[in-house]
Amino acid sequence: MVDTVYLLRHGHIDNGGEKRYLGQTDLGLDALGIEQAYALREAFQSVPFDAVYTSPLKRCVKTAHIISQEYRIVEALREIDMGAWENKTMAEIRLSDPESYAQRGADLEYFTPPEGESFHSVAKRVQEAFDTITCEAIHSCVIIVAHAGVNRVLLSRLLNLPIQEMMRIDQPYACVNRLTRHHGTWRYERGF
Repeated sequence: MVDTVYLLRHGHIDNGGEKRYLGQTDLGLDALGIEQAYALREAFQSVPFDAVYTSPLKRCVKTAHIISQEYRIVEALREIDMGAWENKTMAEIRLSDPESYAQRGADLEYFTPPEGESFHSVAKRVQEAFDTITCEAIHSCVIIVAHAGVNRVLLSRLLNLPIQEMMRIDQPYACVNRLTRHHGTWRYERGF
């Protein structure tokens, strides 16, 4: 049974310099992101991990591949689907649909953009994937490479923090969240 999980956010991507709803937009790492992934690989050389799991999106797969040549893609670790808002700037949405923009801020957990999904739905699929990964008897320490939204909803659930408050959990590019299991509950700390 897994007792240590290193939950990582992928390396830096080029989002055009503006805050966007990237969600499942499949961007790769930029030069800084590749550099960050190599720094993660170096840091993990002294950590005896058993397996690496990753979202199927390019930015995560590349980060995982640099850390380890062997990794498993887990579809449920995809970032939130922002639907019609996908790849649009926050400023665009605030101007074109101020009512929905305000609704999302007021109900971060259940608000669903047109043709997209809610963080409540994301939390359900991510928790199921996490439970499956961490119940594998053959591993004791694993790395999961995912996204800011995925990491935040998972950490919110594990820390009993309402999803509405998940943005309080800082998730910069290439960050490391260490989870350790103690008597059936997960403890969290940033870094190694």
